[in-house]
Amino acid sequence: MDTSKLSKLTLEIGPSGFEDRVIRTILSMIRGYVDEFNVDNMGNLIARIGNGPFKLMVSAHADEVGVMVSHVDQRGFIKVVPIGGIDPWVMIEQEIVFMGRNGDVYGTVGVDPPHLRRERPPSRFEELYVDAGFSSSDEASKAGIVPGVAGAFAGSFRVRDNVIISKALDNRVGCSVLVDLAEEARKIVTGDLSLYLVWNTQEEVGLRGINAAVNSINPNMAIVVETTVAADVPANPESEWITRMGNGAAIRALDRSMVTNPRLLSAVLELASLRGVKYQVQVNPYGGTDAGAIHVHGTGVPTVVVSTPARYIHTPHSVVNLNDIEQVKLLVSIIVREHEELSKAVRIQV
Repeated sequence: MDTSKLSKLTLEIGPSGFEDRVIRTILSMIRGYVDEFNVDNMGNLIARIGNGPFKLMVSAHADEVGVMVSHVDQRGFIKVVPIGGIDPWVMIEQEIVFMGRNGDVYGTVGVDPPHLRRERPPSRFEELYVDAGFSSSDEASKAGIVPGVAGAFAGSFRVRDNVIISKALDNRVGCSVLVDLAEEARKIVTGDLSLYLVWNTQEEVGLRGINAAVNSINPNMAIVVETTVAADVPANPESEWITRMGNGAAIRALDRSMVTNPRLLSAVLELASLRGVKYQVQVNPYGGTDAGAIHVHGTGVPTVVVSTPARYIHTPHSVVNLNDIEQVKLLVSIIVREHEELSKAVRIQV
């Protein structure tokens, strides 16, 4: 697998509400492959391929977790609040890049060295600060660091054999899958199909961007391409592994926001088995995805979530398996090709 696109996407900065750089990068990758595109008022990039009456929407959220400057004190230390779900202890001693008004500014989340160690490390965001080397609030302001400026983890991208370690794999992996789908869509979009590819915003803060997109498209069916929790780590018992890295695409049966249409789920699982897709069924009583908003739109939209398992999401260093990504790409392509049969399977026989 060529990882150059994924590398470019993960290293770009795009916390919720500030996805413009990511959207521009994606647009540069897909412009020549789509019939039509637009960026709506929520910042969602919506592209169409084909012009049939059946509207299939495939979406991936483009945002990542991040922070926002809430205060800069007189000595130049920067206080931040989270954008999306970040545990405070994940922040300790991490490098942050701010989208400053005069250019990017890097800083580190300060923590005392062992020589000055307090009884316990910071455990609340209120205790954290970012040190960018400023000596005063005026100096920070001149550099473009003021309240309201957003930031994210400063990333690296490492590849070893079939393993990738990077920030923002949730959900730039999904974004890259959709880019690849755009490149091959001419081969699979035929007849009655209009394929809508959506790189949507603000998923990490409450499924906000996708609502505008689904209202605009009014799809007949939807696929959400996500990155999900691989909990197969030493601290967790096997019964809580939710998904396992290396076990293939995760097809979601249930989460806190949606019970997958059982007829659609059954048909997708059958297709995956027949076509040799390596997959695992995900039952996650805790999380949610954009499917939670999509499947209740209008009179209901049959929706399936296909995810790449990743360890340590919402941290600076998540881990994924390239083989899992390939299985996600394969399954999404199969669902697009077989959308007509899947649509028939969803209908209740009375």
